[in-house]
Amino acid sequence: MNRAAESVTREPKYAEIIQRWEAFWSLEDIGRPLWLVPSSAAITPTLSPATSLVKFFQDKEVQLEAELGILRWREAADIDDEFVPHIQPQGGVTVFASAFGCDVEFFEHTMPWAHPVILEDDPARKVYDLVPPAVTDGQLGEMLEFTDYFVAETGGRYPVAITDLQGPLDTAYMIWEPSAFMLAMYDHPKEVHHLMRLVTDLIIRYVKEQRARSPEFLPCHFPPLWLPDGRGISVSDDGLAVISAKLYREFCLPYMNEISEEFGGVMIHSCGDFTHQLDNLDQVRDLRGINFGVTETPFEPVWERFGGRTAIIAHLGLNKEPHFAGNQQFLEHVLKVTTHNRGLCVVIAPENLFGTGAITRFSDRVKATLAELG
Repeated sequence: MNRAAESVTREPKYAEIIQRWEAFWSLEDIGRPLWLVPSSAAITPTLSPATSLVKFFQDKEVQLEAELGILRWREAADIDDEFVPHIQPQGGVTVFASAFGCDVEFFEHTMPWAHPVILEDDPARKVYDLVPPAVTDGQLGEMLEFTDYFVAETGGRYPVAITDLQGPLDTAYMIWEPSAFMLAMYDHPKEVHHLMRLVTDLIIRYVKEQRARSPEFLPCHFPPLWLPDGRGISVSDDGLAVISAKLYREFCLPYMNEISEEFGGVMIHSCGDFTHQLDNLDQVRDLRGINFGVTETPFEPVWERFGGRTAIIAHLGLNKEPHFAGNQQFLEHVLKVTTHNRGLCVVIAPENLFGTGAITRFSDRVKATLAELG
């Protein structure tokens, strides 16, 4: 494209969708839940099985073409959901850990993996040897290069979403061997806080840098929904599910609150069952939303505690078979539990993602269910 282009967000269709998202984040009732098919290259990296997953993560040209391919597919399928087209520099969950010197291993079958720089038998004081990274260190520099390239090649037509943002906790236990890091919370709290400080500072500096390079910035990395810049930032906090409420309150909550204060709020994504952390989530300042799989964290207690107070973005998790036979049961369950539609969004991935006829029928079924039960 290589020329200035009018932003897709100015098109009437998407401007209207963005207005619905604005109402959603304001916890207004628009008469039904919002919904979207999570069609992004970060989730489905290639339209062609022949495309190398390693090249997708390492080659900006390959990645951009995959992302534009997803957008072309969506346009052809004409899905009537709340997705707003955008592009996202994507290096996997390892990008912030890599800036601290973690070696990143790439695979053809899954996301990249970071090898810790503080090993299980290393003394805790090794954390003080870590040099505060620059925003261009490790994969972060590549993500900024990808951002510049994406903007230049598309003429700024598409909003640029922040790269995968694993929060302070998730990043810290990639840098420091996880079991040793968890034990250090008990035995070496000062060293743990030192690492959390370094990671939090880097996250804040990097987000500001990527935002400065993006004509239109989308501060949400997952799921691929629309979060207006200034309304907060999305953070993955999967460790929320695996540590105690006491440890999270001491070692994680202060840093999450710093990020929230810096960016005007925070939307937290977490895998696993984090129902034991609901009190801590209630202490997150300007908690804009919670995203989770209802097959890992039961929907009912989250809705009872936060429904109408913050946005609830629900999806089927990985462990879906024992809970729901499919999307229809999942959707019916959520809509029967909810007592209103304010701040409710359901993320629904169809079984056949790329068949345009199948996706149209799927879209029609979802809309009919929302109209009947929503």
